[in-house]
Amino acid sequence: MAWLKPVLVAAATALVAVTATVVPASPEGEAAGPPAPPASAVFHPVVREAAARTGDYAAEYTVYRPADPDRVRGGLPVVVFGNGACRHTSNDELLTLETLLAAHGFVVVAIGGFDEPALTENGSPEPAVITDAITWAERENGRRGSALRNKLDTRRIGVAGHSCGGIEALVAGADPRVKSVLSLDSGFFADGTLGYGRENLRKLHTPTLFVDGGPNDVAYANSGENYDLVTVPAVRATNPAAGHTGFVYGQRDGNPDPSVREEAVRVLVAWFDFTLNGNRTARGYFLGAGCGLCVTPGWTVTAKNF
Repeated sequence: MAWLKPVLVAAATALVAVTATVVPASPEGEAAGPPAPPASAVFHPVVREAAARTGDYAAEYTVYRPADPDRVRGGLPVVVFGNGACRHTSNDELLTLETLLAAHGFVVVAIGGFDEPALTENGSPEPAVITDAITWAERENGRRGSALRNKLDTRRIGVAGHSCGGIEALVAGADPRVKSVLSLDSGFFADGTLGYGRENLRKLHTPTLFVDGGPNDVAYANSGENYDLVTVPAVRATNPAAGHTGFVYGQRDGNPDPSVREEAVRVLVAWFDFTLNGNRTARGYFLGAGCGLCVTPGWTVTAKNF
C-alpha cells in the first residue's frame, strides 16, 4: 500500500485530505432512511496502490480508493478508467482525475502499472483491459486478505475512458456487468478507425455520457455523432474552452487553469453518483431545464431517452 504520490500534493491535497465524512449507505431506494447527500459533498482521504495478483489479466492495474472503506456504509461503487492513447502500461495521465473521483467515495481501477509514469506509450484499443479490470474487482471483493474484501458493490460498476481509452470503455459498455458509461473526448469513428465501428453503439445498454471540449477537440465530431446515434439514455456535455486535453491537464483555451479540471471532476462524480448510486441531486446536475451543469458558464448540455 502507498499513500498519494508527492506530485499530487499540490494539485489535490486540499481536497482529498480534508475529511473522512461517512457516505450514507447504498443507492437510494434500497434502504430506509433519509436520502444520501450527493457524492460531491463527501470527501475521503485516498490511497493509491498497485492492484494485487493481476498476472492473469490483460494489463496491470492501479487502484484509487477511500483510505478507510469501513467509513463508507454499504458497498463501494467501482469505476474502471481507460487512458488516452490507449496506454496500457503507464497510469499517470489521469492520476489527478482518478484520485479526486476516489475521494468522493468510488473505487477507481485504472489501467496501467503503479510505478509506470511514462506518457510516451501509444497503443490500440483493447477492450479486454476494461472488462478484465471488472473481473479483477469482483475477485478482489471475495479474496481473503484483501483490503477491499466485501467492500465493493459489484452491482454498481461504471466504465470510463479518455480519447482512445474512451473507445475501449464504449466497447466494454456492452458487458452486462456495466451499469454506466462515460466517454471523455472520445467516440467511434464513422469509418471504424482504430478497429471499432459505430455498430458497437447498438450494444450499449446503460446510460451513457459523452463529454467533449468543443470544436478544437479532435473527438468533437465523433462525440456528437455518437450521441446522436445511441438509443440508450444519454447526455452530451460540451465545453469548448477545454479542447482535447483541457479536462485532464487543467487548461482553458490552451492556458493553465485548474478550474477546468475541477469542473470535469464535478461532471465525473455527479454522473457516476447519478447512474450508479441513484442520487437525486446528482441527477439534477444533468437533467431538467435548470440543471446544475446547464447553468455552469461555458457548458452546453443535451439529454435524451430518460
